[in-house]
Amino acid sequence: MNLTLDGPPTVSEEECSDCGAHFTLTKNFVLDGDGPYAIAFAALHQHGGEFEAWIDVILGTFEGAADDDRTTFGARVGPVDSSREPAATAVQAAIPYEDGQTWGTKLGRQEALAHPRITDFWIVVDFILETDPHVNHHVYGHLDH
Repeated sequence: MNLTLDGPPTVSEEECSDCGAHFTLTKNFVLDGDGPYAIAFAALHQHGGEFEAWIDVILGTFEGAADDDRTTFGARVGPVDSSREPAATAVQAAIPYEDGQTWGTKLGRQEALAHPRITDFWIVVDFILETDPHVNHHVYGHLDH
């Protein structure tokens, strides 16, 4: 699969509803050879000295009227106890966002792991981690190697 970004990410500063700290939110439109493929939101938080990216990926139809097939997956990417490298874990999708047509069905962890498009989701997460400079620096730029 040959994914590309439809231009640079949209970047905004937001306020964490849990702790009030500011964080960066990036939004990316991901294309494949056939056109729109996914929308990815990455919330870049720093809590307790840990750098985390909460990535929500919307898969489905993005052109025309058939947008009722959208499904949103969620991942937390950050430190884990057993590794020096950050790890990605499936989590409840789009936690801080209100339900709506944009998100379609928001999957919980177990639903996501059993979903037929789980592989597509992980491909987009890896792609965003590699290609969005804000996400890449936030997740990997603070590691001691």
